[in-house]
Amino acid sequence: MDGAAPELPRRTVRPESVVFHLGPTNSGKTYESLQALAATGSGVYAAPLRQLAHEAYAKLSAQLPAGTVGLSTGEEEIDPFAPIVCCTVEKAPMRGELLVLDESHWVADPDRGHHWARLLLTGEFREMHLISAAEAYLLLKPLVADAASVEVVNHKRLSRLDVLHAPVKPTTVRPQTLVVAFSRKNVYAVAAELDQHRTGKVGVLYGALPPATRREVIEKFTDGDFDVLVTTDVIGHGINVPATTVLFAETSKFDGVEVRPLRSWEAAQIAGRAGRYGLTGHGSVGVLTGVGGLKPVPALVAKGAAVARGDEMSDLPKRAPRLRPELADLGAFEAVDLPEALTRWMAWARRATRDTGMTADDVTPLILRVHALLPLLRGPLGAAGDLETVWRLVNLAIDYNPPRRIRWLTLARAALRQAVGLPVAAETVLPDVPRGGSVEDYEQAAAAARDAQTLLRQFPDVAGLSSEDAAWVEEECAESISELLPDAISIGRSGKCAECGTAIAPWFSTCRPCSSRPAGRGNDGGRPRDGRRPGSRSGSRQGRRPNRSGRS
Repeated sequence: MDGAAPELPRRTVRPESVVFHLGPTNSGKTYESLQALAATGSGVYAAPLRQLAHEAYAKLSAQLPAGTVGLSTGEEEIDPFAPIVCCTVEKAPMRGELLVLDESHWVADPDRGHHWARLLLTGEFREMHLISAAEAYLLLKPLVADAASVEVVNHKRLSRLDVLHAPVKPTTVRPQTLVVAFSRKNVYAVAAELDQHRTGKVGVLYGALPPATRREVIEKFTDGDFDVLVTTDVIGHGINVPATTVLFAETSKFDGVEVRPLRSWEAAQIAGRAGRYGLTGHGSVGVLTGVGGLKPVPALVAKGAAVARGDEMSDLPKRAPRLRPELADLGAFEAVDLPEALTRWMAWARRATRDTGMTADDVTPLILRVHALLPLLRGPLGAAGDLETVWRLVNLAIDYNPPRRIRWLTLARAALRQAVGLPVAAETVLPDVPRGGSVEDYEQAAAAARDAQTLLRQFPDVAGLSSEDAAWVEEECAESISELLPDAISIGRSGKCAECGTAIAPWFSTCRPCSSRPAGRGNDGGRPRDGRRPGSRSGSRQGRRPNRSGRS
């Protein structure tokens, strides 16, 4: 490693033109950019979410000849080498004719922003269209400073967004309404309350649902099968649905560190889903009251609406774009070199980017993963631990936060065992479809299947499995969840004590007086009388793993 000299990433061909599309939600930024991509007939649409890539794929496929548009999201591949590819940012090609980068302000995201920074710094495209909130312009401009020409197009919101002056009660929620809460438990609590007044017409949407289930829920709301959709802030990332009203059931969220009030830019992203141009008329935003334990702040919602209209600037964090290294940037020769090489790179990059409008990403999580793998390489698995393999393993897009950390290490060990010819049990990599259980059981199984897909795309044939096998398990779980959701909503706790009916926060099952009673005196912990968990069922799919063709 002596003398290894890292370098800032650079492109060899600078863009001829960069067009910034800046403005609030529902202002036509994405529409105009997609029209430019369709007219060019070749290029890339990249977005932070699979759902957005799907939306762009559907819109472009409807107006262009068959075979012109492909899809690549990591979970799904359809014609990935088509002239136009719609994809998540992590899957975006690094060169092409025209790049449309949606939600470009994600460059400030502490976890995924480095993918945006790398694409903007090194992507070799003749033309770039960058879609963003206006507040992110100063963060993005330095990353394309080498462009031959830069144009800024300022967009205004295309539909009116009003603030409801009075809180809305569950009994008066109208069709085409999105209701927002910020945890899985609270989503179900709100949905259960609303389901009492619109039985069978309330849907739920949150991050733990498999992508196929999320798409089905959105389609049902779009088609009018659901009057109301109770959702987390996953709805705020550019997903377009025909909602006339957005109601906040709460205005605080857990951000991974603490429970805090929403920032105005977060509230604006969600509030802006109301009154989408071309889908509904004008929109309204307000608060929902009447769900025990949830107390939204109307003033915060009004502030978010003002930002969504473009009347006020948001408080989007002024985080500098983060630069993360590729293996070739490190100057390492063996896997054991990686911790020192990463540490050296981070110290060097902080100095090198001091005057560039960027900052070095914190690579500590990568170092921790390397340290977790190195003990495995001292034994029989050492023959598989070459530098490139270890680098691919530590960069697998699998959550490393507890308790998911064990899952990543289990899959990494399986890949190493496979590489040296040691047996790997299939259920270690890909658990079977549960034999009956709650919605949460199927969500966890689907998440395990997505992790398996991530591994098997990088390391095919571990335990004799393919990514198609893992996709089959996820699909089966998604179908089971879709069947179970109506019952899970109808019996979800809605902020009332299971013993006496007193209003309480939805994350509790009983009030303080009832929970302090001696055991055996009627306090059953809030479970249904038959002892089953909410959402469980007696019958289920068989948990058989598919054959190699992906069929049961």
